[in-house]
Amino acid sequence: MRVLVAAPQMYIYGGAELVIVELLNYLSKNKIEHALLTTGVLPEIERDLLHQHTEIITLPFGASNDWRDLLKNMWLLSKGIRRHGQRFDVINLHNCPAELAAFTISKPAVWLCNEPPEVFLGGGTAREGAPKRFIKAMFYDFDKFIVRRFVRNVVVADESNAERFKSLYGITPQIIPYGINYGFFSNPPETIPVNKGQFTVLQSGMFNPYKNQLEAVKTVNLLRDKIPCISLILAGFQGGAYFEEVKKYINGHALNNIVQLPGHINREQLRELYYASDVLLHPVKSQGGWLSPFEALTAETPVVVSTEMTAAPVIKSEGIGTVTEDYAGALMDVYLNRQRHKQIARRGRQFVKDNLTWDNFCGKMVRAFETALAKHRG
Repeated sequence: MRVLVAAPQMYIYGGAELVIVELLNYLSKNKIEHALLTTGVLPEIERDLLHQHTEIITLPFGASNDWRDLLKNMWLLSKGIRRHGQRFDVINLHNCPAELAAFTISKPAVWLCNEPPEVFLGGGTAREGAPKRFIKAMFYDFDKFIVRRFVRNVVVADESNAERFKSLYGITPQIIPYGINYGFFSNPPETIPVNKGQFTVLQSGMFNPYKNQLEAVKTVNLLRDKIPCISLILAGFQGGAYFEEVKKYINGHALNNIVQLPGHINREQLRELYYASDVLLHPVKSQGGWLSPFEALTAETPVVVSTEMTAAPVIKSEGIGTVTEDYAGALMDVYLNRQRHKQIARRGRQFVKDNLTWDNFCGKMVRAFETALAKHRG
């Protein structure tokens, strides 16, 4: 079996990109012929690939950070699949708008849907101006038509995403939970930055309304008098109107000495922050952020997540973290009862070790490719 993994521009090294890297390396280690087709890839992502086995086909373009990027990605990926796809048996699509290239595919396609476009592009259109509402509505309708007509095989990470996908597309996807780099995050780094006497709250992820960093800042502002030693680290790719909104709130409430903004960080730096922090605050809405709580738990760092976060049902049912919308109350409880929450985090670490491995995820993805190929042939 030969697999072509197709993804739009990989301009940051986040969770979605890590999934691709792990899958490609699994294919390499198991001697499954494959290639990565993308419109752009960061050098640090390339460095993490087993290059001697992974062919990288790039179709670069100059990003403009607007709707033109979606159209360019869709067009170039379609062009690349037409040009190179005949060499492969299965096309594995990742990240919006890769699924829109499916109409050019004569081979079976498997879409790993981290988040559907209506989430990726910021949800509904009710509050936006008429031109943007029209464009978004047209795009969403086109996306649904392409997926329903040309994509028969879809994978999501959890039950929440499966339910959302079925409501949007009328298709029941397969659920394959992501893996966590347990060996990496369970081993403390050689140096851990320590702020003595501080109660350090961490949130990681690129600045985005769905990541909801503003809520984390507001929560810390509420607690600054109750927990005088509190500090907040917001680690993630910066830029855009939402980042400016968060900065405006920080400046307007004199939080500059409390909130740190280190920007995008690598995996080693992220591990250091997990070990240096007292709690991971994860007020994300129903978009992305699936890996962070489980990575933090692997470092035995307590987690507080929103009820909307797609992995919240797992965290709640397993009793390995706090699921709530009362973030201030939850952080106060962690502050007052650190040892109890450390014990909960240790249970979470064991859960990750027992259930969330990349070999398990990638092996099931390969079986999904084999099933799609058998259906196509049969």
